[in-house]
Amino acid sequence: METDLAASGQEHLAAHLDGLQPDRKDAFREELETVDWMRVRAMHMSAGPSAARAAALCDLHPVRATEPDAGRRAQLRTQGLSMLASGKAAFVLMAGGQGSRLGFDGPKGACPLGLPGDLTLFEILVRRLLRLEKLAGTIPPFSVMTGPDNDEATRAWFRDRKGPAIAAGWPSFFLQSSAPALDGSGKALLSSPGRLAMVPDGNGGIWERMRDTGLLAAWRRRGIEWIHVAGVDNILSLPCDPTFLGFAASTGLPLSCKSVLRTDPSEKVGVYALDGAGRPHVAEYTELPARTASAVDHDGLPVHREANIASHLVRLDLAESFAALDLPWHLAQKRIPHVDPVTGDDLSGRMVCKYERFLFDAFPSAPGISLLRVGRDREFAPVKNAEGPDSPATARDALEKLHRSWRERWGLSTEDSWVDPGESYDGEPPASDAARS
Repeated sequence: METDLAASGQEHLAAHLDGLQPDRKDAFREELETVDWMRVRAMHMSAGPSAARAAALCDLHPVRATEPDAGRRAQLRTQGLSMLASGKAAFVLMAGGQGSRLGFDGPKGACPLGLPGDLTLFEILVRRLLRLEKLAGTIPPFSVMTGPDNDEATRAWFRDRKGPAIAAGWPSFFLQSSAPALDGSGKALLSSPGRLAMVPDGNGGIWERMRDTGLLAAWRRRGIEWIHVAGVDNILSLPCDPTFLGFAASTGLPLSCKSVLRTDPSEKVGVYALDGAGRPHVAEYTELPARTASAVDHDGLPVHREANIASHLVRLDLAESFAALDLPWHLAQKRIPHVDPVTGDDLSGRMVCKYERFLFDAFPSAPGISLLRVGRDREFAPVKNAEGPDSPATARDALEKLHRSWRERWGLSTEDSWVDPGESYDGEPPASDAARS
């Protein structure tokens, strides 16, 4: 191992190891052996502060989404419910984030939102999936990707929750991948003497983690064909949405994503685009070509108008191919708790290098993409900030407005604006348990 450390420029870790007491030395050695140090070196060389920056894609073209009418949506929903009844789809929730920005010490998915019954993002998703079980006759397999800071707390939340009963072993869990935090010269940092400063490396490791934990292989044996991957912070998210499933299957393409209409060219949101070779990308607003970034089309809407809401349907065979890719690294310079390896002094005030990968960086390897545009008012209300835009208050308001519209359509009083997610998945009357349309 010392040879690997020297070859990758991490000699200081070998020196630190030698200076530890025997009881701590063995544990630190084991931790060092879990890291691919040559990969860490390549990570820093390719994306570090001194790395040559890859030229921005300047040949990005807009991609248009499909927005089915009510009749077509009903057909797709029926098709999707049939797929669910046949056990063809599974759901993966990306839930590695903490609720610190919300003032909550715990997983974001467990943060109180001021909803009736103190329902959380986790509980809303669970109840929607239980509702799908009533509609389709079977419940989709469900797995949660946790983070190193919230893995134990997330598992405990699902174990101790008080809502409607769920089966043992549902959901399953797997841990998000991590990478060492580095200084500007590529040296790995210590969170404390004898312990590496490891940080989550974004959501791009999800594909290889699903492979390496055996999840993809297990789902292939079960006959799963489609995996719905979504983020935890959208209170209106529809896990394993049957309309989405029917749409994806009908396109003949192995990758389908939901989008919402971007009406303001200055909105800071990632958008779907195609490069000159027709390969799909998610481009941040800063990455769009200058000539089209703020351009408006003849209909008065932005040229790049399909915004990413982190809701993706990936055919299982494509997910397997994604897992074999070496996705690019992205640098984020942040303050991360760490100490001097020699003196033990706290250096947490310094900016250091955190490296991330993004799951959508795998998308250009797909043979194509289809986009299903959905309404913001029906399917997108993220919870990111304690106050202001994208806060629990705005998400709660969006959910209440949606539920009020359902109750009005059902001929019920709208004074009560709450509908239990376990009673209606996407607006079907609660009495329609046996309906599959």
